[in-house]
Amino acid sequence: MEFSIRLFSMDREANEVFYEGNDTTVFSGSVDVIPDVTYYQLIDHSLDDFLDNFYEENYPAIYELEQKAFTDWFGQCWKKTGGDILYVPCFFVFHDDTKSYELINNQWIDDEEKWS
Repeated sequence: MEFSIRLFSMDREANEVFYEGNDTTVFSGSVDVIPDVTYYQLIDHSLDDFLDNFYEENYPAIYELEQKAFTDWFGQCWKKTGGDILYVPCFFVFHDDTKSYELINNQWIDDEEKWS
């Protein structure tokens, strides 16, 4: 299984923000922070069996544990790098999820709340 981290700059209407100027200190658009990283690996012939049986049967519990582990890890990294001194809204989101982790307040919120 793999994960990647991509950073986006977004406006209040949930649109990606772009910058056309030449100031290299301005971040806009998106950037790959961490490209595809394998966080556990199975032998090819074991992967189908794992996905079809164990993972499917235990998906809710596995997903919840994976989500907690990545959220805790990312939140700690964010704080260590000084992210908590930013005074702009910062969120951690799993791809295609409907909730976001608000890094400043350390809480999950619905995406609708984030964009309102």
